[in-house]
Amino acid sequence: MKWILFDKDGTLIHFDRSWMKIGLQLVDDFMIQYESAIGDVTEAYKRLGIVNNEIQQGTVMASGSLDEIINAFDNLAGQDVSSWAQQRSQTLVDQRVPENVWVEGVDQTVKALHQQGYKLGIVTSDTKKGVEQFLTDTNMHKYFDVVISTEANAVEKPNPEVLKPLFDNYDVDSIDVMIVGDTANDIKTGKNAQLGLSVAVLTGVDIKETFTEADYILPTANQVLDILN
Repeated sequence: MKWILFDKDGTLIHFDRSWMKIGLQLVDDFMIQYESAIGDVTEAYKRLGIVNNEIQQGTVMASGSLDEIINAFDNLAGQDVSSWAQQRSQTLVDQRVPENVWVEGVDQTVKALHQQGYKLGIVTSDTKKGVEQFLTDTNMHKYFDVVISTEANAVEKPNPEVLKPLFDNYDVDSIDVMIVGDTANDIKTGKNAQLGLSVAVLTGVDIKETFTEADYILPTANQVLDILN
């Protein structure tokens, strides 16, 4: 391996509770906006994976892409709600105050990998603003050679095109790239892009049973060093 790409939330840092707050608020707003079309609101919350005002692991609201969430909304409302959902989601994201708390030891793992000569990158569904805040708050700019965000690069995981900024700007073969993430979409990104290794970690929003395509399933990103060594 020459390159290691990390998801951010749930992989490098503990899944940011501010994202959960956004998800819950988006669903609440959806229920109000389309109440007459939804019918049984209590059942609708359950179908989206929300129980007792908590987003459950392995559900569309926990780890689905925005497109997948909108598709779930469409099914519940019986109509196309994409325009409303995209606008409301962007407003909530713009208002978000991020929380950046490292998964224990992962900051040191990143520094060790950098010292050993690996090229490192971030591939996140966060906005460009959000990932810049993370890098500034943690003083980690110098450790990451490429940063890819959904908003800035206009493609979502698991579409392999999300990795275009890496392959367009660096001379690297896909077989020499590892991706590390906490969702099935992270793993699917690696498989769709034919990366050398797709590694799942259990520090985020998806459960072990969803990682059927992962080459390795690790407790945390710290164990990446064991794989490489």
